[in-house]
Amino acid sequence: MKKIKLAYFGSPDFAANFLEKILTDKDLFRLIEVRLVVTQPDKKVGRKQILTPTPVKKVAEKYQKSENTFFEIIARGPLGGVAVEKNGIELTNIDLALVYAYSDLIPNELFTLPKYGFWNIHPSLLPKYRGPSPMATALINGDKKTGITIIKMDEEIDHGPIIAQESLTIKDNDKRPYLEKKLTNLAYKMFKEIMGKIPTGDKKFRSEPFIAQNHKLATYTKKLSKQDGFIEFKKIKNALIPSPYSLTVYNLFRGLYPWPGLWTLLPNGRRLKITGLNIVRNKNLCSLQIKRVQLEGKKEVDFETFNKAYKIF
Repeated sequence: MKKIKLAYFGSPDFAANFLEKILTDKDLFRLIEVRLVVTQPDKKVGRKQILTPTPVKKVAEKYQKSENTFFEIIARGPLGGVAVEKNGIELTNIDLALVYAYSDLIPNELFTLPKYGFWNIHPSLLPKYRGPSPMATALINGDKKTGITIIKMDEEIDHGPIIAQESLTIKDNDKRPYLEKKLTNLAYKMFKEIMGKIPTGDKKFRSEPFIAQNHKLATYTKKLSKQDGFIEFKKIKNALIPSPYSLTVYNLFRGLYPWPGLWTLLPNGRRLKITGLNIVRNKNLCSLQIKRVQLEGKKEVDFETFNKAYKIF
């Protein structure tokens, strides 16, 4: 059986997790062959501004020339025709391009080059939460359900027809890294099932139609910024006693953890980041328990130690 030649586009940790699953799954190895990995360029990170590759690039380099795989890696900014061609590997020789949090626009003219086109894994129940931060937004809004949607990409962002969609329950204590892991596991299960069907349903996956989204129901998310995590000090204090606002703060913490994180400005003007937060649920109201904090310029400490030293709360 002829293998499906795959190009993979992704950048962050959870996209790297997905790629590693592909590269280490012996059952899937019978069906697909990764020929190309495309990711964002190396960026300067931390106080020392050390040039650092994306998590996807790290995983790709780890497996690039292993016994069972040999593929090209491209790490650069905005794509064009030249960006997806290297050492004789072109998208015209690719069967399927799979995108999972690539973090940049892909030119429309590339979409028709692979045999099955470009597919995008989006961590929401589209058309809900199109855009760059669907997982964070679901948590911030206190949603009880989210999911994975695999679409065939078109000229608009997260707009294309649905190939597959499955829902997932959000637990009360889920923070963003946990949700990313669970949704990535679900996405991989869905992708593997589809790959198993392609050899027997080749015409279907080439000719469509898939299920069109109801664009009238579309909602949108925005790119997260550091400012999104700011809460006034007075509101933080008020949330420590039973309050209708406590749950709002907790959901914001879950969605923005670990970056940009939840933070406030103390009365003395110093920035305090809340790195650990629990919620105490009553029948009618909730209250918060701060567990760990990090004062600007200091190391992370437990909240009890911090409050004994500074006596601010």
